[in-house]
Amino acid sequence: MVKRISVAVMVALMAVMALAPSAMAAPQSSQQPDINWREAPWQARWEPFPIWPGWAQVPKNGTGLQYWLDYSAETNELILTVYNPTRRPIKVTTPSGMQTDFALWRNGTVAYRATYGKVFTQALKETFRAGQSKTYKQALPIELRQGTYFAQAYYIAETKWAPVASAYINLRPRQAKDPFEYSVEYIGPSWWSRSPKLRVTIKNTSDKDITLPYQYGYQVLVKKAGDRDYRGDVGIGQSIGTIEAGATRYVFIPLDPLERGSYQVDVRSNVGTGYYRVVSQSWFYVW
Repeated sequence: MVKRISVAVMVALMAVMALAPSAMAAPQSSQQPDINWREAPWQARWEPFPIWPGWAQVPKNGTGLQYWLDYSAETNELILTVYNPTRRPIKVTTPSGMQTDFALWRNGTVAYRATYGKVFTQALKETFRAGQSKTYKQALPIELRQGTYFAQAYYIAETKWAPVASAYINLRPRQAKDPFEYSVEYIGPSWWSRSPKLRVTIKNTSDKDITLPYQYGYQVLVKKAGDRDYRGDVGIGQSIGTIEAGATRYVFIPLDPLERGSYQVDVRSNVGTGYYRVVSQSWFYVW
């Protein structure tokens, strides 16, 4: 009887030992350690993979996705937009839970890196429907010095050997909140209107009527996807004037001059800051 009990105990111990590696391999936290980015560690350039201060390079025979990088001064975030310009779904896979990486360079050295010190253990799959765009945001640490930085965004499913998007950004203090809320959407041709158009919505989110001088307003600018310059034959610029408390204003912009292709629309406003910055953004395809 004693011998049988001993054998049972040994079997139980062997089972526990066999399960131990699995327990050790459980997903670990991907929280970034407490790093003072006022003085960035030199290892950030090399971990979790080496990076260089170069401009964006997307492989010619890659996934087919397109990329844009923006900086929001209001939220102090880097924003990577990934867009599928094709008519078919695009499926991508990353070998770990690291989908993106963001880096800031200053004077030839890494001043900030989003993935440094983090651990990722779970592979991910993602699907982009035809014409779909997704955004990936990275909040920047408040201890970073103000000034100009060279920003890079990496999308690991595409490549980690070069950024997929890059831009110079200017870190500056956050501005007062804009009392208006903006959105923009594409409206295609229909049986009652054969012309495609953009509809811009401007809502006064405050509890007061707002009247602004003519110098304060908004712009609706359109450019070919991937281009640096906006088109001069599409878009508007207008002053805000007066919008009552809680009221909504709709503005329609015709797109007749556009030929077939993918486009980016930026709604920019100088309300609350005195300078124009992007407050709403979208991508659309003209057939």
